[in-house]
Amino acid sequence: MSITSFLKVIGRGSKGASDLDQNQAKEVFAQILAGDVSDLELGAFCIAMRIKGESVSELMGFMDALEPKLSLLNPGPCPSIVLPSYNGARKQANLTPLLAGILASEGLTVIVQGVEKDLTRVTSYEIFKSLDWPILSNSNAFDSLLNLSTPIFCPLRVLSPELQKLLDIRAQIGLRNTGHVLAKLINPMPDHAWQISNYTHPEYPEKLREYFQRRSANAILMRGNEGEPTASPQRLPEMHFLFANHQESTSPEGRFSDLSPFTEINAEFTASVTAKILSGEVACPISILRQASEIMRMTGLF
Repeated sequence: MSITSFLKVIGRGSKGASDLDQNQAKEVFAQILAGDVSDLELGAFCIAMRIKGESVSELMGFMDALEPKLSLLNPGPCPSIVLPSYNGARKQANLTPLLAGILASEGLTVIVQGVEKDLTRVTSYEIFKSLDWPILSNSNAFDSLLNLSTPIFCPLRVLSPELQKLLDIRAQIGLRNTGHVLAKLINPMPDHAWQISNYTHPEYPEKLREYFQRRSANAILMRGNEGEPTASPQRLPEMHFLFANHQESTSPEGRFSDLSPFTEINAEFTASVTAKILSGEVACPISILRQASEIMRMTGLF
């Protein structure tokens, strides 16, 4: 099948392009996930969407096509929270495993879902591996990991091999694509588990707010630290809590001056300091403690 008719809609540049409606978006993305489009068409789709940007209706339709193909995880008896980890660390330490570890120590089921490798950044997967924390090899193994009192890393290739292929196109065209946006929106828990949704570009907060409201999801919107869903040691951004019942609440921004114990950025050092913080040997950055506390307080996850 061809997606030429859809490319004519989205491929006319930033000013001439139009948005697909939800059904059209579902149809085109279902073809992409099934591998029914040519490499040329797929590249054109990625560039066109990169220039135009995704509308809320398109995000809804794309996810409608993706969700039936996801490997869902059976929720355990504890409240659950999902943290997307797709950027890793380059200038500052990756604190996603630390935040996940603190939340898990409070009795939550914590899922960190993301990519395993990035040639220029330190990924959460690499830190989990150094910590010897559980990494999901297939969705059937999830139940056996629920009682370990540690976060669980779920690689995107386990949750959605088809979407992982779309992310892999970045190596060929040199740019992120719609797949990267969708990957951060995946919630593999079917029980309305809370998920953090972090953004970098200023056009995304309102889109994401509408997206989660239309899906009646429990979500926490925040500006990410180097694209990760955490505070930095110096700043905790506002966090916007969107409840499935359409209520909203916002936690305040915080500024901090304490020195970070993460003086190196590599996976081994980050894992070592993370373990020492969780064991009480090293003081945790106040910003991360405050972030975890606000999440627990605002969502009632206790």
